[in-house]
Amino acid sequence: MRKNITVLTAGVVATMLIAAGCAGQSDNNHTSTQETSAQTETPAQTTVSPETESSKNQEEDTKAQEEESREEASDSGSGEISEKLTIPVKIWGEITEVGDGVIHVDNQSENSSKGEIILTIDPENTLILDGENGFPVELEKIETGTFEAYIGPAMTMSLPPQTTPVMVIVNIPEDTPAAQYVIAAESVEDKDGGKTLTAKDGTEYALSQEVSVIPFLTKQYVTLEDIAEESRLLVWLGDDDTVERIVLFNP
Repeated sequence: MRKNITVLTAGVVATMLIAAGCAGQSDNNHTSTQETSAQTETPAQTTVSPETESSKNQEEDTKAQEEESREEASDSGSGEISEKLTIPVKIWGEITEVGDGVIHVDNQSENSSKGEIILTIDPENTLILDGENGFPVELEKIETGTFEAYIGPAMTMSLPPQTTPVMVIVNIPEDTPAAQYVIAAESVEDKDGGKTLTAKDGTEYALSQEVSVIPFLTKQYVTLEDIAEESRLLVWLGDDDTVERIVLFNP
């Protein structure tokens, strides 16, 4: 009887040990699964170190400074470009043909592309004026002969090149100086015992004592005192190279 009890006791102990071992293995497996899960989830969490964050901020600051520098350079440059654009380039030569909205010319000046140029007329922004009196001229009434044109820097790369002028002076009488398009740099000043008009391109025009000033296409009364910086003018020179007549566009 005692022997049976001993065997029974040993069996119970073995059973308990096996159960404990299984439970321990289960716990170990569970713990291992949790650790593996944690390791798997860790990369999904974005952790930025202070060094990385600082580097990123420095990069963004550098880009912002570069962009600001480019904008400042652009702003400072645009003022100079705008200044240059207010002074049209003068060309001259012969009108060879007048077409629909265009004037074909042979440019004989060195100020732009020499030879054939097509002047594209913009009805809203191009003035075509008579070289003798300064009155507007319709395109179809332009005569072949000498011309002056005042153009901007924009010109196509086509052959022949094309550009849109600010002003074209046509029907210029032979042996007669054509009117000059002038943008005043300042008011008329007293100089060397007379009156002097200074253009934005630096040219100085001595004014005749009998110089006349009239407004463009209006009956407004104007005088030399109405000429100021940025005033647009047509001036005619006499035999002594002094200005005898002025048309003021924007009194």
